Amino acid sequence: MVAFPLTFMRLRFECQAETPLRLGGWRAGNNLRGALVDVMRRATCPYSVPALAGMSVPPDPEHVATCPVCWLVAANEKPGMERRGYVLTPPLEIPELLKPGERFVFHLTLLGEAQRFLPYFVLAVPEMGRDGVGVGRGHFTLRRITADLLNGKEEEVLREGETILRPPKVSLSHTEIQNYAERMMQGWQATDIMEMRITFHTPLRLIWNQRLIKTPDFAIFFARLLERVDDLAKQFSGANQRPYEERTYLRDLSLQVRLIENDTRWIEVSSGSSRTGRPTWISGLVGFARYAAPTKIWRELLPWLIWGEIVQVGKDTVKGNGVFRLSLPGVKKGGGGGYYSTSHR
Repeated sequence: MVAFPLTFMRLRFECQAETPLRLGGWRAGNNLRGALVDVMRRATCPYSVPALAGMSVPPDPEHVATCPVCWLVAANEKPGMERRGYVLTPPLEIPELLKPGERFVFHLTLLGEAQRFLPYFVLAVPEMGRDGVGVGRGHFTLRRITADLLNGKEEEVLREGETILRPPKVSLSHTEIQNYAERMMQGWQATDIMEMRITFHTPLRLIWNQRLIKTPDFAIFFARLLERVDDLAKQFSGANQRPYEERTYLRDLSLQVRLIENDTRWIEVSSGSSRTGRPTWISGLVGFARYAAPTKIWRELLPWLIWGEIVQVGKDTVKGNGVFRLSLPGVKKGGGGGYYSTSHR
């Protein structure tokens, strides 16, 4: 198989509520993303100033190439189908109301070339807290930033009480993904058929043949996952098209995975759109499903499923949708409070 070139940097932002804070439940990702974009537009992009936003003259190409807002946020060549160079993972399993002094965690993942914009994201988060987020515009303070190293360890990027930013020394690649998958597989018992549980923490919104998919069909889920990972690699790491033979091979493997338990439900969620001025639907599946397949099949699919955990899957991932976590019988994941942690404290 051809080497997979996508790299990533996954940052864990630990924050503390300063006033009563309502992030919005299923809309938490959308609310945090909206606050992030507002700050970055105001602080870094003159083309986002209201007086200039209606100009018919497009931004200067040199500006677009160096502006994180134009390059990462405002690009709209394919409305509704864009692949952004960042992923926002909202806080999971937090109360509806965070009281002053309580802490919560969200993650930002920068992909490929987007990692050069790390300072802009880090500077934007404290300003988000000062502006306020969610219903009632609750305020928060950034306390600490760490980078997940995928080996049970983390690297401090911003220590609590300090203002010195220490960018991660290296970004992670497919090699680290494969190593992580191998460590997970070592915890499996040697049986012919193995089960995997996938928990969908935020709405999973899949479209197949122009219709919404309201059951967790594994083959469709995996096809959309692989499509997203490949598109991100092409756009942000200069990858070539995955060979047809490899795509066919992985597709055929995914068709052998059986759904053995479905405890998901469809929830209706809408969000506001600053581009259209109308609400948009970000509804999807939440809950968990269990799947079974021969162990040799899971060995082939697992690295790509881990990529899916990192980049999220389905529609509206930029708004926090498509967050899922894998769990395998007898295998304990995580370590060091990395991105597998769901606790808000």
